[in-house]
Amino acid sequence: MGRSCIVTSSTLRITDSESSEGASHAAKCELAAEVVRSFGTLRFRVTGCSMLPSVWPGDVLLAHRQDIAKVSAGDIVLFTREGRLIAHRVVSTTGDPENPCLITRGDAQLALDSPVTAAELLGKVVFILRAGKQLEPRTRLRFPARLTADLVSRSGRLARVLVRLHALWQNLGEVKTP
Repeated sequence: MGRSCIVTSSTLRITDSESSEGASHAAKCELAAEVVRSFGTLRFRVTGCSMLPSVWPGDVLLAHRQDIAKVSAGDIVLFTREGRLIAHRVVSTTGDPENPCLITRGDAQLALDSPVTAAELLGKVVFILRAGKQLEPRTRLRFPARLTADLVSRSGRLARVLVRLHALWQNLGEVKTP
């Protein structure tokens, strides 16, 4: 039985699969974590909804390797856990200098993630590439974005509708641009 890489909720998750491409996908997921550890930078495309409305499916995130001591509340970080790559916002940091940890959560998620250790942290998201534009991630959501994230966290159906509308809007923008 092979393994495959499935992209969901702003994460890359490795799961068992019967497909012949499974080993190739699993290697790609593991390679992504090694790339940022070795070279300091990783670009990856998001397909999940856990960070709506800050990060949309189709956005490309650019993460740079970052020491845990230099990460602050509000930053979007990339970390690895159980064979997955996860990009979520830092809610708080622990004050323990001996064993620093980050508390993270997807903007459109109700529950906090388990604390992120220095060993799990890969880097900080420094840019969001969307529709040909390079955006710096906000450290605080404005009221309309907070309201959208709260509504999306409570309704998967609303999330799907917003993602479809966003995709249509992006496609309209591409058609208008020569």
